[in-house]
Amino acid sequence: MGSDRDDFHHSGHRRLGGIHERFPVIIPKELQGQWLDPTMTDKDQIQHFLTAVPESVLIPRIVGKDVGSVRNDGPQLIQPVG
Repeated sequence: MGSDRDDFHHSGHRRLGGIHERFPVIIPKELQGQWLDPTMTDKDQIQHFLTAVPESVLIPRIVGKDVGSVRNDGPQLIQPVG
């Protein structure tokens, strides 16, 4: 089964760099209804929507290895290391 995920682009991907091949698109509250609209199926329409989503405010940081296990929890997991 093929994937169309590479057909869509969002500026936030460039800001976060090459951390992972799958990046979340953070949809602001005021656009969530439009994003969840089941009639939005045309690729051009979806790309136009993604272009309208503001740049992410996420800031990449290096964290410890404990963040990679679901057994760990707590605010210490997002503390920068090094």
